[in-house]
Amino acid sequence: MNGTPRPLDELTRRSAQWLARSAAVAERHTAAVVADPFDRAAWQDVHAQSAALRELAAELAARHPGARHPGDLTDDLLADVFLAAYLPAPRLREPASMAPSHRVNHRIVTALTDAPEFAALHRETAGDPYAAALAVLAQAPAVRALLDRTRDARERAGEA
Repeated sequence: MNGTPRPLDELTRRSAQWLARSAAVAERHTAAVVADPFDRAAWQDVHAQSAALRELAAELAARHPGARHPGDLTDDLLADVFLAAYLPAPRLREPASMAPSHRVNHRIVTALTDAPEFAALHRETAGDPYAAALAVLAQAPAVRALLDRTRDARERAGEA
């Protein structure tokens, strides 16, 4: 206690910034729609039963060329679209609480749910996993277009 820092104290001080970063990263979400495990299980069930959903996921994965794991990104995106159609009152997370790699999914789901035609679609799909799965397929053209726009925006940002 002579005023000189001990080696362990110095290491603790230096590591604090890194430990804080790893804790913050661990709390980031990859899902834009807040859902419980049962709702996620409903998605997994219909996804496993539907070849069309799996084919759509594979196609959309090709639209994320810059993603580290594009399949994960598109699987999460389709799950979010399903949950937005399936849940009676879907709630989106704050974008800041999401992993940066998945914020594009938040923007896409927000655009879909803000569209006037989504309200009519949602009235028919809420609570019905099969109708919600069909809604995912019906929304595929809009999802493709939104992915193309986000890809173009990323490319323009890379050129700047």
